[in-house]
Amino acid sequence: MNKENSELKKLAQSAKNRLKMGYWDGASAMEIAPTRSESGIAYAAEEEMYAIVRETLSTNECAIDPIGRLIDWDRFNKMDQAERSRYVLDLSKIYLRLQDRYYREKNRKKEGQNTL
Repeated sequence: MNKENSELKKLAQSAKNRLKMGYWDGASAMEIAPTRSESGIAYAAEEEMYAIVRETLSTNECAIDPIGRLIDWDRFNKMDQAERSRYVLDLSKIYLRLQDRYYREKNRKKEGQNTL
């Protein structure tokens, strides 16, 4: 129960920060009410991945191994070759979507600062 509460608090804080920054201004309906992503990964897990992508791109926009940073190595090591290939392809799709989200948020912040 405690772990669920802490994850809920993280999600609530993340949502609160997005509201403060004006993230949802002009957002599409798909962005406003995410419950499960297209890849089937839970929203909370994808938010954790987004934190990794955001940190990676904010420190070094030319990261050599961005997908390697998202891999769950315990899970990956238990897979056979076909499952590994599928997993890496799914992660690459997720990475591209999260990278796009990062740059959209970055542009919104710049636009917000330019209007002030």
